[in-house]
Amino acid sequence: MNAKRFMALFFAIVMLLSCCLVGCKGDEKKTATAGNLEVPTDTVDTSKIYDAPIKDLGGHEFKFWVRTITAVTLATHEIYAETFNGDKINDAVYTRNLQLEDRYNCSITQETVNDGNYVARIKDPLLAGDYVCDLMFGRATQHATLMQSNLLVDLNTMENMNLSKAWYDDFSMDVITFEGKAFTAIGDGATLDDRTAWIMYFNKELVALYDPDVNLYQKVREGKWTIDLMYEIMEATQFDNNGDGTMTPGTDRFGYITEYSTNWYHVNACNVTLSIKNADGTFTIPDSPKQDLLDSWTALRKILGTPLRDVADSGTRFRNSLGTFFACNAGTLLTMSQAPFEYGVLPMPKLNEEQAEYYTGVEDYSFCGYAIPVTASNDPNKDWQKNGFESGEEQSAYFLEAYSYYSMTILTPAFFDQVCLKQAVVDTDSQEMVVLALKNKIVDPVVLFNWGKTVNIFYDCGSGGKNGGVGTDEYWDTFTSTYESKVGAARTAMEQFLEAVRNSGI
Repeated sequence: MNAKRFMALFFAIVMLLSCCLVGCKGDEKKTATAGNLEVPTDTVDTSKIYDAPIKDLGGHEFKFWVRTITAVTLATHEIYAETFNGDKINDAVYTRNLQLEDRYNCSITQETVNDGNYVARIKDPLLAGDYVCDLMFGRATQHATLMQSNLLVDLNTMENMNLSKAWYDDFSMDVITFEGKAFTAIGDGATLDDRTAWIMYFNKELVALYDPDVNLYQKVREGKWTIDLMYEIMEATQFDNNGDGTMTPGTDRFGYITEYSTNWYHVNACNVTLSIKNADGTFTIPDSPKQDLLDSWTALRKILGTPLRDVADSGTRFRNSLGTFFACNAGTLLTMSQAPFEYGVLPMPKLNEEQAEYYTGVEDYSFCGYAIPVTASNDPNKDWQKNGFESGEEQSAYFLEAYSYYSMTILTPAFFDQVCLKQAVVDTDSQEMVVLALKNKIVDPVVLFNWGKTVNIFYDCGSGGKNGGVGTDEYWDTFTSTYESKVGAARTAMEQFLEAVRNSGI
């Protein structure tokens, strides 16, 4: 989330809580306080950020090719809504589309396809030069596959797009832009980049068993929400419910419940990646683990390689009060209201108090964005010619820019109202924590594109995927050698990927 977008989101929250005065941007800034997070009262007039002229698009039907999944917390793509139904996000989508269709004289339709068929069903038609759609919405990894067959447009070549605008996420675009080329646009056009960011949930009643006076929100504000503090609370709040002397998943209360993939997001929370991005836009994968990676992984052993942790069916078990902490994506806020106890939300814990900021990783499986197929100009009606564009691709780029801007002003605030502010009445501290948790996101292309399957190190060595529960010394102690055994394959995959980038795009 870039700085402009972060502030826009925070202002949406402040307005909803009616606890902040709003002014106009100027040289002299005043501040107001929401909770204990100090924010400028100046706001940007977003209507002035988007200054492209509104064009009559002659009734063109913009067709989207859309990837869908079944997971309720991550299934959304927010491209089309049939009508108003009282759901804030649905109604925001419907409102945005009404405005776009009215102001630009066009229509929006979609063809949804199961995630597993997203590439397979469109690849051959695109290879044949057929017009299938104007725009696509899918995973960055799916678009990378299509890019390698030269089937997607390099968005940085489109005159009608500016990927540095506030409605695109700079953290995302920086990672998926290779040697000046970008084939996926990630930002306010959808909320999945926020839904898939990892955050920490906690059971307030169980934390009180550690210390009834501890205020974890204040610990976050003071920069003291760390791995060490989390471990102390985990250790103090685990309990052998059936008294058999063995911590049994699904029966006993663990200090921490989460998924195998969380291991990697904990590394990200320490502001650590596997790769190093160079000034020329390329990436380096070191021969041996970087020192910051080793330091974070050693520290994380406390909370990840321990019998205090349960990894199976984590969400259900947390809601059944069988875990003090539970890490998952922000989209899980949609289902957390089912918990029969009062819970709170925190950012992922820092490595130590010396770490300046809180960071979060983003779920690579649902790291989605928009792309433009190279056959957009083959629209049988050639509407792009009638509408004064040089190509169908440029027409799609023009529309995507407007679509993303209107999403920033209409959809994003609705998302934070419905999903991230679901506890607006009872827990304003958690609202503040969610926004803070989403402020600094980290994505590593080595993991995102699974070069050399390197991320498996964190699953096999850390959580003990091989022994069905938690980590053991054997797996943790092989971390460096396992890493070094994967470096060659990761580099080969990266070079093949970059060579495909060099040969792709129009």
